[in-house]
Amino acid sequence: MLKTNASFLMVFGAVIFIVGCSNDNSAKSENDSMILDHNSVNPNDVSTKVYDPCEMLDTKDIEEIFPGTNVKITTHDTKPANPLGMRRCFWDAREDDMKFVQLTISSNVETKIMAVDKQFENNRQYIQNAKSISGIGDGAYYGGSGLKAGAGLHILVKDKGVLLGVQVGLGFGNTDEQKHIDIEKSLAHKVIQRL
Repeated sequence: MLKTNASFLMVFGAVIFIVGCSNDNSAKSENDSMILDHNSVNPNDVSTKVYDPCEMLDTKDIEEIFPGTNVKITTHDTKPANPLGMRRCFWDAREDDMKFVQLTISSNVETKIMAVDKQFENNRQYIQNAKSISGIGDGAYYGGSGLKAGAGLHILVKDKGVLLGVQVGLGFGNTDEQKHIDIEKSLAHKVIQRL
């Protein structure tokens, strides 16, 4: 099973890389709703704004979760990290105990291959035991805690054209899923208010 999952991830990654690096639009169908047509984007639409995740939360927001720690940003994407238009910010609160916050923002204006609403649905189908979360965004699910793929809270905000990912590490061995959800949801509300 592990071999199959690793093979799938390698093939999927190769396909994403090839599609993202290709300038050939010959495979694009006019009816393909999975592909984002940048020619149809209205520059006056608020969903065309580019968001820097490190500006959506500040150190004070992180210190409220981890009082008495020296919070520092260790990852700050100033341009998309992948063809899906994702930018990341990682605040490290305590490296030796896995206390951190990571915020990812994928936006329609920066994606090269798939609109954020399609990313949301696509990604969700690969998360085992994804839990729907109500009361935030136009859709949200929780993929569990830890460092596994898909962990954290994922929120679709259609009118801003963004998909948010909020992941919090509460320290080695902390498996309190509800506490993770509550903190991630609180941070996500702050981000949405600042979009």
